[in-house]
Amino acid sequence: MKKGIVFIISIIVIFVAMFIGIWVYNKGIENEKKTEENTNKNEETVNNMSDIKVNTRNEEIKLSPNCSLLFKTKYKKCNHTSNKYINIPKELVNKTKKELEEKYPEWKIEVFKNNKVELLKTEEGQCEDHYVLKDINGKIIIFKINEKGEETEYQKTDISTEYITETDKVTMKNGLKVYGKENLSQLIEDFE
Repeated sequence: MKKGIVFIISIIVIFVAMFIGIWVYNKGIENEKKTEENTNKNEETVNNMSDIKVNTRNEEIKLSPNCSLLFKTKYKKCNHTSNKYINIPKELVNKTKKELEEKYPEWKIEVFKNNKVELLKTEEGQCEDHYVLKDINGKIIIFKINEKGEETEYQKTDISTEYITETDKVTMKNGLKVYGKENLSQLIEDFE
């Protein structure tokens, strides 16, 4: 009798296991069909979305309060460029590129970032960093050359020309041209 009960329980366990196996198998097939249907729907949605135009918001760059402005002036006559850095004026904070163009119509915007702006303008004359050193009455006199090429007295020095070389004396009679304050300072220092 024990063998009979064990046999019946074994058959019931086998049938239950078969039933569970079939049920799990059918659920797997059902899930595969749903996944395939979803994939087809997604592909269809993607195909339909290609016809839809999406409006994206284009954020304009605006100037921050920490922005630095660089005004570059290029001079045609001497081909030099002078740079002037300034901190942003309060009235330009939060302005866009278009608003800056309206504020400075004679300048071309080369760089426009929220923390850095570079503006360029071209001038016909020459820059203000041109000097001429001349020997006048035995002393070195510095003349500044303006944008029109005219010389105006800039500084009288106490440097006597009697102690400079003959080559420098001849050059000074015709005018020794110097570009830039650094070069001018260095040359004056050499003559002292």
